[in-house]
Parts: sequence; C-alpha cells; structure tokens
Amino acid sequence: MKTAWRDLREFLSALEDRGDLVTIDDEVDWEYQAVGLTRQSSDVDGPALLFNRMRDSEFACVSGLFGSSRRVALALGHDYDYLLRNFGELEQLMIAPELTDSAAPCQEVVVTGDDIDVLSLPLLRHFELDGGRYLTAGLQVAHDPDTGVANVSIHRQLPIDRTHLTVFAPMGRHLRTIIERWHEQGKEAQIAVVIGADPVTQIASQARAPYGVDEFSIAGGMRGEAVEMVKCTTIDVNVPATAEIIIEGVIEIGRLESDGPFGEYPGTYSEAKPAPVMRVTAITHRKGALYQNTLTGTPMTENHWMMQPSATALAYREALRVTPEIKAVHVTPGGTTRHHVVVSMKKRHPSEPRNVMLALMASTLGAKMVTIVDEDVDPYDMQQVEWAVNTRMQPDRDIVIVSNLYSPTLDPSAPAARTSAKMGIDATAPMGEERRMYEAPHVVGIEKWPLSAVLSASNWSMPALDRYLDGGAR
Repeated sequence: MKTAWRDLREFLSALEDRGDLVTIDDEVDWEYQAVGLTRQSSDVDGPALLFNRMRDSEFACVSGLFGSSRRVALALGHDYDYLLRNFGELEQLMIAPELTDSAAPCQEVVVTGDDIDVLSLPLLRHFELDGGRYLTAGLQVAHDPDTGVANVSIHRQLPIDRTHLTVFAPMGRHLRTIIERWHEQGKEAQIAVVIGADPVTQIASQARAPYGVDEFSIAGGMRGEAVEMVKCTTIDVNVPATAEIIIEGVIEIGRLESDGPFGEYPGTYSEAKPAPVMRVTAITHRKGALYQNTLTGTPMTENHWMMQPSATALAYREALRVTPEIKAVHVTPGGTTRHHVVVSMKKRHPSEPRNVMLALMASTLGAKMVTIVDEDVDPYDMQQVEWAVNTRMQPDRDIVIVSNLYSPTLDPSAPAARTSAKMGIDATAPMGEERRMYEAPHVVGIEKWPLSAVLSASNWSMPALDRYLDGGAR
C-alpha cells in the first residue's frame, strides 16, 4: 500500500475514490454543526467529511479524517491490527527530513502584520461548555534551543484575539519543556503550527518517542522517504512544504491565559487552566487551502484512533523491560486508549505480573489501571479478559493499589493535577499442576467434527437463525 502521500490532498483523493469521503456543498456553521456531523459519522464508522462552505470563512474544512481505524491503516499502508502490534517497529525506521530551497506550496500566500486574523480560519466550537472555538488539528513544531532538534506534537489552541492563541502544553510535555528552556535563556520560544500536513506526518506526531527524537524523522521512516521541509517566513523553524496552512509565531515570556473548559479525550471536560500564549507573526497557506479539524471527546474518535497504535507501542516497550514473555498488549478504547492496559504474558514467576503492572503504572503512558492475563487469554477480547478477572483473581490477594503517582493525563476524578491513584489486577492463574483447574473446559476431538459440515448437509442457513431470533421459530 502507498505510504509516501505527497500531501493531504492526495490522501483525500484516495478516500474519495474509495467512497470514504463525503463532500458537503451547503454552508455549514462552525458553531456545533460541523462537529455534530463529524461526531455522528464517527459513531457509525462513517466517512471523512469535507465542508466546502464554512460560515464566516473563505476556507473549506476537513473533519473526521481519522475517524475510522481503516483510514489510519490506509495512511500507513498496513492493517490496523498490524499497526497495534508493530507500530513500535515502524517508529524505528527513521529518515531525516530534507530542507528545500524551492518555492513551497504552503507559502503560496503569506499574511503578515495587520492582516493577520486567526479567526479567518474556520475554527470550530465543539461542545456546550467549551471555553470557545478551538484549533485541534495543528501540529506544533518547536526546536530545542541547545540541540536544535525539532519536536512535533498536537495540543489544542484557543484564540484570544486576532493575533494570539493559547498553547495547551502542560508541564512535563516535550513542547512545554522546550518553551521553558527558551524562556530560561530570556528568549521567546519560536513555534509553528502546521495544519493539513500529509497523513503519515500527522500520525507520526503521536509517536511516544523520547525527548530529543525528531518526529519528522519518524514520519520519514513510515513514509519510506524524507518529509520535504521549508523554513518559515518570519521565524527559524522548518515545516512540511506541502502542508495546507502554517501559523508562525512566538511564545511570549511570562504570559499565561486561561484555556478551557474543553471536551477532551477521556470523554469529559477538562477544567480551565493557565496556558502559554502564542503571538502570531504570520499565516501562510496554499491557494485554496483546506483547514483541518480533529474531533475528540467520548471514545472512539479520530483522536483515539490516531494515538492508540503509539500508546500500545509504548506500553509494549515498557512491559518488555520487565520480561520478554509479553504476548500482546491492548490499550483499551473504554480506557480512552490510555488509562486501561491489558497485558497477556507467559508467567515464569508467581510475582512477575506485579512487576509488569507497576512498570506500566510508572510509565509516561498515564495508565490508571493495568490488567495482567495469561497467554491463553486474548487481551483484545474483553469478554475473555473479564472471564479471567472473575475466575483467576481474588480482590484481597491480586489487586495492587498505589496512591499519589504522577499521571500525565486528563482525569476529572484525579485528586490533584497530573496525579492519580493507580490499580493493577493480576488475573493470571496459579503455576504448576494447580493451573489445570483454572483452564477453560475443552471438548476432546472437537476439531474433528466441524459443525459447518453438518449444517451444510442439512441445508441449514443463517436466515433460519435470523428468523429464530426475530421470534419466527419458537
């Protein structure tokens, strides 16, 4: 499958050819309507949406681009199940970005000075209690002041006025570290916001790479060729040359403004908190540029589909530090693809599951609950997981609760910011001969008598079962 998409437009064309993009030509309101339509499409595993006419804006808007796992899979050229199990390997295929001197599509139009107006973009109002209209799909690009290495991430942004936006990058996140390092040197941090990059670069921005690893290099490896970059027009930051829109600016020293509430990825509102402020120095874009919005909220949305493979890869790496006998890892949708991790493993020591759960609790993933099951349990089948919890676990013996751990997540139940109690469940069976009593009963020779052959010989078909379920055959 193709992975080196030239730009967002080529990917949209591929979606249109597959019937996975719907274009709406009627005018759509930025207040609730666009998000309402996106939410409904996401809930039924529907298509991405392209709104050609947005109220109060000359820009068209793409929304729900990754609102289905199949579009994440198409972008990266692998089945989604493959991505969940192998994303960590793809993160290692790095190809450094390449800087171009030629004219870049993202700079076909350059807006500076008094002409700058961030609200000329169709920023959407998402949810009832939100603090305002939000930019949600921007890739924030900033360079470490000492090494010059880029960091690429996605953080929500709230417009304050025509030339200022918040950057909701909490302490402990890589972008906030870069901002603080610039400010400690008495300099405003230079930052670019990339809207509408090629699809692989967008997904690669969610990689849980260590500080100092350039996510554009990860994107290059996943694409199979380097991301073409261009230097911004007013700041010393490099951005993807084929992106749709670039917002250039600096983070003002010592200025924090309230950001929030906002309906976030846990499916709840995050409260209003102080956030750094970006002063916009230029907006550049392609002719006929497409604005992009990303939906988050109650799982599953495109936010969750985008970060689930990278979160799974991080959890798998952390578990492997404890034992090589990890069989599979599932960062669950109900756990907002961050808060609940199910690990299937081959236990070599009775206490080994505790070591794995504690390692995951302490990781930067933000897991709030870790469930360990045996290798005979599929961690992606939550019925099997619940069966293991109910037949192989005793609460007073097999649950570990740790209070007051750092947790880089949004959780309305947390006792303090970025703090959480965490729980581990050892749902593994005892070792040795005693284990036999914990195994699912097995019918000897069942594979020799396939039911399908019997049903076929009797001319039985699924419609017969449908009639039974509908009450037609009782």
